[in-house]
Amino acid sequence: MAEEIIEKTENFVHEYMNKYDCSHDWQHVNRVVRQALALARMQSQTKQVDVLVVHLAALLHDVDDAKYVHHDDTKFSSENFLVGLGMDSARAAFVCRVADGVSFRKELLAEELHKQGTGDEDDWEWRQSCVELACVQDADRLDAIGAFGVLRCAAFSGARNRTLHAPKDSFIENITYEQYVQATDNSAATAISHFHEKLLQLAAKMKTDQGRQEAQRRHDFMLQFIRQVDCEFAFGDRAGEK
Repeated sequence: MAEEIIEKTENFVHEYMNKYDCSHDWQHVNRVVRQALALARMQSQTKQVDVLVVHLAALLHDVDDAKYVHHDDTKFSSENFLVGLGMDSARAAFVCRVADGVSFRKELLAEELHKQGTGDEDDWEWRQSCVELACVQDADRLDAIGAFGVLRCAAFSGARNRTLHAPKDSFIENITYEQYVQATDNSAATAISHFHEKLLQLAAKMKTDQGRQEAQRRHDFMLQFIRQVDCEFAFGDRAGEK
């Protein structure tokens, strides 16, 4: 039964992701699945992990992504989809909670509300302790940084007709939820500013030890990439100097 549910979910997601640009396509989902399952195997050495939940949540994590959904779009119910495939409702609901919890913007909001003392503390505690969420969330964040992160940032910027680099790139330090939502929808923001506002913050937010170690390697690569961008742009100021 589990293999059949996975296969049918894969087939659905593969077709569904065709409507997104290549920064959030099936290949992105596939990389997240592979990394989430690898993290789940590592975590299972010391913790109890529902690997099926990890697998399905990784597959479904970008379905109805807020960046691509229009207000008049019909919301897809992943829970109903899984129940229709024969999964029990409680486990299907858990899969969907994990998939929904992966979102960077939603966790940014949850963290703000937690610090203000106005959030749902049970939800915040769950976010910090759920092993399945940690595996899928770390996997998704790993694909947002490093070499694949550079490729995906450029691809998303191109799809949104967003400038890649500007001479006086500005960025928001300690970006808030509202600022992040505005920046995501703002075509005036640049790809390089996205590195500073989000991508370079992700390594510090990883939840598994293995994810944290891999994230640091990818973080260092991005720092090197940004230095190279700055160096290449500066050549135009140095050219012709003796």
